[in-house]
Amino acid sequence: MNTQAPLALLPPPPWMPDWVVAPLFAGFSLADFLGLFVLLNFILFFVMFEIWLERKIGGHIQLRRGPLHVGPHGALQSPADVVKLLIKEDLIPNAADRRTFRMAPYLVFVPVFLTFLVIPWGALWPLQNLVLRPFDLALVYLVAIPALQAIGLVIAGWSSGNKYALLGSARFVAQLISYELPMVVALLGVAVLAQSLSLTRVVEVQRETAWFIFLQPLGFLIFLIGSMAEMSRTPFDIAIAESEIVGGPFIEYSGMRWGMFFLAEFAAVFLNAALTVALFMGGGEVIPFWDRIGQLVPGLAPVVALVNNVGVLWFFGKTMTLIVFIQWCRFTLPRLRIDQLMDLAWKVLLPAAFLNLILSAVYVTFGFIPFAIGLGLSLFLILFVALAYRSRRRAARGGIRLVTVPQAAEVATS
Repeated sequence: MNTQAPLALLPPPPWMPDWVVAPLFAGFSLADFLGLFVLLNFILFFVMFEIWLERKIGGHIQLRRGPLHVGPHGALQSPADVVKLLIKEDLIPNAADRRTFRMAPYLVFVPVFLTFLVIPWGALWPLQNLVLRPFDLALVYLVAIPALQAIGLVIAGWSSGNKYALLGSARFVAQLISYELPMVVALLGVAVLAQSLSLTRVVEVQRETAWFIFLQPLGFLIFLIGSMAEMSRTPFDIAIAESEIVGGPFIEYSGMRWGMFFLAEFAAVFLNAALTVALFMGGGEVIPFWDRIGQLVPGLAPVVALVNNVGVLWFFGKTMTLIVFIQWCRFTLPRLRIDQLMDLAWKVLLPAAFLNLILSAVYVTFGFIPFAIGLGLSLFLILFVALAYRSRRRAARGGIRLVTVPQAAEVATS
């Protein structure tokens, strides 16, 4: 296991007083609390922008304009919706457990916010890597903290005193657990390649070697699909679909408590896109092998250094690309049935995740050539299985004979 220290923050500026950077509570300084405050407000404002962007993208896909009248190009529609939710009456059912009913939205949103602490956003001069807490066990943290959302969802459904909300929370949690397993195995493949559990070290290894999206295309697809399913984004939103169990575990919530659940959903979209960039797309590196360009062409070294000083811009560029892709999927892909949803997790993604882990171990142990051979054979096997499954389904449909109404009447009378 690599014991090299992760990327860290530069020492605080000399003009910053000691009482600002000195530990106050649980190792956190006043500067840390200010960073948490800035991060929370940035997430809130970004979620409003993300909702506006999703409405615009959905409008253009469906040949309409989306928000248009409230503010320029409808830019103030999301703040107007927030104001509406804040002043809307907060209703609590008589059959609800009032204390746990109030607590559930926080148990869903707070784990999403806490996960942002370990994301390496990239360089922002004079900081080498903008990250609030570069934990050495960040990959374990990424698995442990978001799992607390399941508790909040169960409490939301149970405390509502509504059997449909309870059934919706059970389906939601079953979906979370099913897709958590392939994502964890995909993270193990990343840890094997990086030889570290530090997320900042993962980004550094990609800058030194190659982006993991090229070495682990299966892991990238598994993590992206699994994250979309955990966010209950279309086509994986059957657990909270209005046509199913009346909208999942949130049906008895109103006002801002209802809004907190969807605040957590859109914040999770931003979070998982950022995690995908850090794990598989080089973090704040603008293009693959960008640092090597400065080494091979000394004349470009100042340009490379200048671009690296604003790596946070490239990080956000790649993150926004994934966010737009996730939003595009919502308005173009059909919703999966619950059986299809579970089959995809247990019969497709989980075996593929173990295969990706084995290939990662082959790459670390035997080198690139055996890994490339194994990857090619694996992709061929996946393609063969997919074609065989498709032909089997087509043959099954061909064996079904449609009976017309006159034929059915004739059979019934005979």
